[in-house]
Amino acid sequence: MLGTPLGIGKPNALLNALYRRARADSSIRLDLITALSLNPPLGRTELEERFLRPVRSRVWGDYPRLEYLDDALARRLPANVRVIEFYFQSGSQLHNPAAQQDYISSNYTHVARDMIGRGVNLLMQAVAMRPEAGGRRLSLSANPDVTLQILPMLQSGERPFLACAQINRHLPWMGNRAEVAEDLFDFVVDDPALDHAPFAVPHAQVSAADWAIGLRAAALVRDGGTLQVGIGALGDAACHALRLRRSRNAGFRAMLDALGQGGGADAIGGRDTLDQGLYVASEMISYPLFCLFDEGIARRRVFEDAALQERVNLGLAGADEQRGGTVLQGAFFLGPAEFYKRLRALPEERRALIDMTSVAEVNRVYTHYRLERLQRRHARFINITMKATLLGAAVSDQLEDGQVVSGVGGQHDFVSMAHQLPEGRSVLLLRATRGAGRALRSNIVWEFPHATIPRHLRDLVVTEYGVADLRSRTDRECIEAMLAVADSRFQEGLMRQAQRAGKLPADYRIPEQHRRNLPQRVTDALAPHHESGDLPALPFGSDLSDAELALAARLRRLQEAAAGWRGRVQLLLALAAPAASGDAAVAAALHHLQLDRPAGWRQAWQARLVRAAFRL
Repeated sequence: MLGTPLGIGKPNALLNALYRRARADSSIRLDLITALSLNPPLGRTELEERFLRPVRSRVWGDYPRLEYLDDALARRLPANVRVIEFYFQSGSQLHNPAAQQDYISSNYTHVARDMIGRGVNLLMQAVAMRPEAGGRRLSLSANPDVTLQILPMLQSGERPFLACAQINRHLPWMGNRAEVAEDLFDFVVDDPALDHAPFAVPHAQVSAADWAIGLRAAALVRDGGTLQVGIGALGDAACHALRLRRSRNAGFRAMLDALGQGGGADAIGGRDTLDQGLYVASEMISYPLFCLFDEGIARRRVFEDAALQERVNLGLAGADEQRGGTVLQGAFFLGPAEFYKRLRALPEERRALIDMTSVAEVNRVYTHYRLERLQRRHARFINITMKATLLGAAVSDQLEDGQVVSGVGGQHDFVSMAHQLPEGRSVLLLRATRGAGRALRSNIVWEFPHATIPRHLRDLVVTEYGVADLRSRTDRECIEAMLAVADSRFQEGLMRQAQRAGKLPADYRIPEQHRRNLPQRVTDALAPHHESGDLPALPFGSDLSDAELALAARLRRLQEAAAGWRGRVQLLLALAAPAASGDAAVAAALHHLQLDRPAGWRQAWQARLVRAAFRL
């Protein structure tokens, strides 16, 4: 019963060796309990694989693939091996029966408990190492999250267990509570030949709708407060919007004014320049959150002594008392290669301000409630959801038929904390729609067969069209607020569903100012700021080059064209058009795809498709 951390805390070489042993010997029973297993992507088509092959070589280099993950995705796990996960890479395991059946729905703070409940007796973790005179020091680096919580449980139990570490010199060293004694482990594998770069997670591009949501979310953050932000394009947008709020405040305000419907946010957050700074307490320290720290936006220090923290909050503590402390607290970190590089290069006095610790410390407040309440002033827990109901329930982890997209993770933990802390607020970010054309659907719905966050924990919901403040609202008021931030193409239908259910008066009509919730209005409002460069598609950079990003966009356009009849007509016209001579972009694309000298009719056809992609 093997437990291993999520993300980059996995000791890939050890996991692969143990998995191979079990795969070769059916008498061994191996249950592997983990989350967020990561491998460099493989192309689903030959053309996609041609694009990815050089990218994999450059971006992921010597990263050893997790063999159990490849077999799980290919549905060829042996019968004596189970891979049990509590959080998937988003969408990666949809309609995979074994993965769906062996998913554990668990709050992040309950994962250690559930591992113990399943009988975990072997713990494996990748660790960072620092040599020192006469020995070495070890750090749990990116993943103290579950390890610091589960090891005391294992030690206090009667069941025999082993704890094993594999040193990876490329993991950033983290001190404070992430540093552990070597005797915490029964054995440590130290072989420089096993060192490898941590898995790099690319950033997704930020759309106009994402920017509108991120800007609105940034205006809900209180200066001098506490911040948690989830992962993805919406989280990137919110963090960059906080940068704009600090460094380009007039432009930040102008964007909010152009978007409209933002007046109520000032009472919750503000539009000022964040003079006091923020404290970050987020289960995941992402690269955008690190950038806020590195750029001085996250700089409010907190202390582990409640009496001192109270004096600090009241402005009574002297300068000598406020030495040390921490600014960033997290349970794990994950991001692009540049993130790990910058962590490794941190000066020691800055590194000391980051406290990587147990998820039980980050994702709950009831263990040391007085201290946490003093530290986490005006906490804003900003997370992403897939759907929300008119009555305020949120759906973030699975589809109507029970297929798990990702997992609960820490979302319920953070929403609960928002209600437990007197000044806390939960902020759920939601794109108002998904899909396009005939496949366009509203992400605000009347009802849904599943909820990640129940409606009695409703709070703030942000779409590109506004902020719905649902706390302390009646059902009617909640529905009205959600209709006001829904896409106008769906408002009437949603309103009628609520009326049929007796939750809205029969004569209720959506106010005129909310009937213009359409994508073009958002695009037009933000267009000048896109043109000025304030709202880049990748505000925190990319591991992909500009040429690779441009080629990826062309290939996506080709894929989209093939999906509908109008697109197929355009594609046929593009294929029929004469080839342009001397086009450097096309030549570079064909060279990247190794189609500049096609061998045989198949490669010639693929090269022709690529040329057509540049005419669409």
